[in-house]
Amino acid sequence: MKKFKLIMLLLTMYSFATAQDMKGMDMSNKEIKSQPQATTYTCVMHPEIHASKPGNCPKCGMKLVKEKPKQQKGAGQKNNEMKMPDGKAHNNEDTSKMAMDKMTMEDTAKGKKMDMGNMPMDNMGNMQMPKADVGRIKTIVNTTAPHTVRYDLYVRDTTVTFGKKPTKAIAVNGQIPMPTLTFTEGDTAEIWVHNDLDEETTMHWHGLFLPNRYDGVPFLTQKPIMPHTSYLYKFPIVQHGTHWYHSHSGLQEQIGMYGAFIMNKRKEWDIPTIPVVLSDWINMNPKEVNRSLHNQTDWFGIKKN
Repeated sequence: MKKFKLIMLLLTMYSFATAQDMKGMDMSNKEIKSQPQATTYTCVMHPEIHASKPGNCPKCGMKLVKEKPKQQKGAGQKNNEMKMPDGKAHNNEDTSKMAMDKMTMEDTAKGKKMDMGNMPMDNMGNMQMPKADVGRIKTIVNTTAPHTVRYDLYVRDTTVTFGKKPTKAIAVNGQIPMPTLTFTEGDTAEIWVHNDLDEETTMHWHGLFLPNRYDGVPFLTQKPIMPHTSYLYKFPIVQHGTHWYHSHSGLQEQIGMYGAFIMNKRKEWDIPTIPVVLSDWINMNPKEVNRSLHNQTDWFGIKKN
């Protein structure tokens, strides 16, 4: 028993002496001062773009937004890392900037080795990725004075065979989708809708800023265009972008009354563009489709399989 107590006493004294001899170790919790970061701007559609000043994206022309600052340890966060003594004089070399010299890590899952090379590991959080060089972008300036652009749209019944059997549809100027309407910012749109159907119709310009009476909602912003009559939509083009237009009467949109509505800038990129309109098609009467969807049946799931 005496020997056991003596051994315990010696171990305690040795541990105490070793703890007191940890010279050079910085055990204090020091706060890291937050360093201000430079403000950069990027594009939401092209995150590889980084700019030091606000402006427009060189790829898509969208307005650049401010990038979120990278997370760093704030002033209130403490550095709990212990600085171990080097034991040798290295002319005050900053040990935090050590390179992983020829470090190889073994992938135990596949038995392969990954060579880290001389990759510096001191500041990977602020690593700058190479910027894409898009070069000089050519532009075309529309020098034509703003003017009135007229379109005549003839709405007529037709029959199409997009599926396995002929189906009733509505064509405008003999086509589905409806014609692409193109304007330039500052122009005035003059669009005549000639209703050759045996039912009423209207035309809605989706996402456009225009007088309310030309918005195309029947019994709300205008009277319906009665069968075999014409109606004029006339409004200024005060914006730019790619939009679409469609019928706002019944379910005419589902059987062909939809098309692209493009408003160009006064200064556009000199690149080829082709309008593409994507839509689905079903041979069923759209009223039957609407009824089945409201009944919440499994018919469409069964039909698909």
